[in-house]
Amino acid sequence: MVAPSLMFEHGIDVAKGWFHPAALDFSTKLSANVTFEVARGRVVHLNSAGEFEMGIGATDMAIFLLNGSDDFDVSNPGTTPSGLFMHQSIAPAGFMSGIVATGSYEIEDTEFDDTLSYAPGDLLTATADNTTEATGGVLTNAGSGGGGDVEQFADPACGVVSRGRFVNAHGVPVLAFWPIYLPGAYA
Repeated sequence: MVAPSLMFEHGIDVAKGWFHPAALDFSTKLSANVTFEVARGRVVHLNSAGEFEMGIGATDMAIFLLNGSDDFDVSNPGTTPSGLFMHQSIAPAGFMSGIVATGSYEIEDTEFDDTLSYAPGDLLTATADNTTEATGGVLTNAGSGGGGDVEQFADPACGVVSRGRFVNAHGVPVLAFWPIYLPGAYA
């Protein structure tokens, strides 16, 4: 396990709409196909086994992670290296949770491609890549068509930029958007 990140270094902040009795979230394990430590705020989808994998493709429903794979409530042996009891994690089976893209909220997310410019109304997608930490599950407005914008009904979209990129109260760059479900073309 790598050193945990700071509380606000990676993650999402639901600026509007959370938490309400009708809020939709989902919890499951991270697939063994994912080969890197997954940060809070990354975008995942469910694979055929019902486990989280990175990004979205075709008709995948986006889920924005509330937990990272190295968070103590997800990945914690419960003992020190010498075998003494430390504490038991909340989800000792390794379950992670996230909010589903069909919810009615605005999200501020740290996990986006900060090299691009974002304008209100831009569609967002997230790269489906289980082996590359730099791009797997990272939000972007760059579509699959050679670096152009996300194209509706061709690329899967999981968000629409609301306020765009800014630095939050913790000094961390975030991207503000509304989650959506807009499937892309079948492969």
